[in-house]
Amino acid sequence: MPEDSFYSYRSIKVGFGHFNLPPVLIGTIFYQGQSIVDRNNSQIFNKEKAKKRIHSQTELAEKYKFPNLIEISADNPNAMVKYLEFFLENFEPPLVLGGTFEARLSGIEYLIENGVRPEEIIYNTISNLKNKKELDLIRKYKIQSVVILILGSNNMTSTQRFKYITERKQPGDFSLLEGVKNLGVERIWIDGGVIDLESLTHILETQQLISTSLKLPVGTAPNLFLFKFSSPRLNKKFHTRYRRASIMFIASWFSNFIFYGAIEDAKECFASAYQTFAFKNKLKAHNIKLFDKY
Repeated sequence: MPEDSFYSYRSIKVGFGHFNLPPVLIGTIFYQGQSIVDRNNSQIFNKEKAKKRIHSQTELAEKYKFPNLIEISADNPNAMVKYLEFFLENFEPPLVLGGTFEARLSGIEYLIENGVRPEEIIYNTISNLKNKKELDLIRKYKIQSVVILILGSNNMTSTQRFKYITERKQPGDFSLLEGVKNLGVERIWIDGGVIDLESLTHILETQQLISTSLKLPVGTAPNLFLFKFSSPRLNKKFHTRYRRASIMFIASWFSNFIFYGAIEDAKECFASAYQTFAFKNKLKAHNIKLFDKY
């Protein structure tokens, strides 16, 4: 697969069929429990701090020359509209739309009504074809980019994960991939669905398999499980920070995109991904096959 195989979102390139381009790093803002969001009313949030955190990610992306996206998350439709009002007043799409289904539904309607083109929205996520309202939403608004999330147990093998998207087990005797394509979606991203460290091992193997055979962008959220391992004997903040940086290294090696988590964690995630990519290029330059053919 040539190095120039990628989906383009303005200046952002999401590679597929190879791991030659740096992964797109995606930070999530307005997630449930974030300190800038009022605990009693999620429609209320600190706009200045939100701007500062998004600007911080953008500055890191420019510093390290890495592509980046913001995921807007919300737990209800009214909050989603408030977040998107703020985003469009201060920033430009593309963007990733996350949160609950009801919030995403409201978000897509608001974005389209306010002139955002469907090709600038990345819908996160779909895991099956059972929600007719969700399928109708994607079809009606001609959403072109959808993230498929593979749901499974921690020991679900790479072969099983591959079958999750390719076997014809969905309503209508479609595979999940076929069903999403039939909605008119032209750009499908595959998220392996991290649960713990064991699941990440299978997911990274799955990503190589999908990248090679299906030529689709692959990625995951490698930091999701870190909170399980915080030690009361250590400084939780820094203990988790160092572990996050280390797991970002290997995830960056085999990913076209990474949901690195809370936007507050951008600093160590960008630095770690940058060092991974720089190291990878050094190996290539010297023709050293340290891990595998990738």
